[in-house]
Amino acid sequence: MSKNMLSFFMKSLGFLALTAFVVAHNCVIAGAAETLRLGFSGASATQLAGYLAVEQKLFDIYGVNVELTQSAGTTMIRALDSGSLHVAIVGGGQALSAYLRGVEVRIISGLVNTVPFQLWARPELSQLKDLKGKLIANTPAGTSLNLATSILLMRAGLDPVKDVKLIAFGRIQLVSRALLGGVVDAALLSSPDTIEARRSGLHMLMDLATQRIACPFTSVVTTRAVLEKSPASLDRFLRGILHGIKLALTNPDMAKKTLGRNMRLTDPEALEETYQRAVAVYERLPIVPKDAIDTVIKLSTEPPGRNPFGVLDMSIVERIDKEGFVRALYSAK
Repeated sequence: MSKNMLSFFMKSLGFLALTAFVVAHNCVIAGAAETLRLGFSGASATQLAGYLAVEQKLFDIYGVNVELTQSAGTTMIRALDSGSLHVAIVGGGQALSAYLRGVEVRIISGLVNTVPFQLWARPELSQLKDLKGKLIANTPAGTSLNLATSILLMRAGLDPVKDVKLIAFGRIQLVSRALLGGVVDAALLSSPDTIEARRSGLHMLMDLATQRIACPFTSVVTTRAVLEKSPASLDRFLRGILHGIKLALTNPDMAKKTLGRNMRLTDPEALEETYQRAVAVYERLPIVPKDAIDTVIKLSTEPPGRNPFGVLDMSIVERIDKEGFVRALYSAK
């Protein structure tokens, strides 16, 4: 058998296996599709898999109706707690913070489990130690950029109170403007803002993505009540997300078109870099490691009031993987 025929045969088997998974699930759920209210926290490349799942109607394929709401991350945590949302793609640090305060949220998957930012600074700053005494752009406590800034300073050995001055901006969009306008000396940026920083002559001090710092950066979050009441719907929802990850990793043309629409990107260079940065931090099996939670806990000066690892519930995505779904997904053409 030639290599081409063997490849075709294996892909065909993968497609048949995936089809079997989908048909089996749809037979079980026929006529009983439940609606999940999903929250997005805003236009971010880390949410690419979610965008693809929505645009390509992947949730429909796996038999779950999804209603979309877009809002700030902290608002969505409150919406989850009140029951007005069932699931959200939001910063895992925000979910952990709420959990430690007694809110019964659960992280059931992690789209991005590392810090994806780059640290950019004025040209005269060439080392991390040069940040001492400088102004660094930040966002309010509880936000993903705030968490990433805290992680950066901890790894650099800089005290956020004594060694630097953090300037909080209400919206993340203002952070790059503050750096480009000379209001601050340094800031964590993501694509496409990094391209403008480079074109403006600013200096990249560190690429945190290459450091692979474990962190619950972009997570799929629900509540204990929804987990208990609707585990089957969450199972179908996560299959749609896993399929979205697959499309992000294997269909760059489709993924870049989706990014362009959702982030309003038209510059080819910006679109390409934003896409490459996004998929570089994606994993086929998006399980949040305990190390990610440990990274956040180390930032606190006080011991948590409850077991922080209790916020993690990877049982559904682990079961999906054990069934062979992910393997079949990537074997299919």
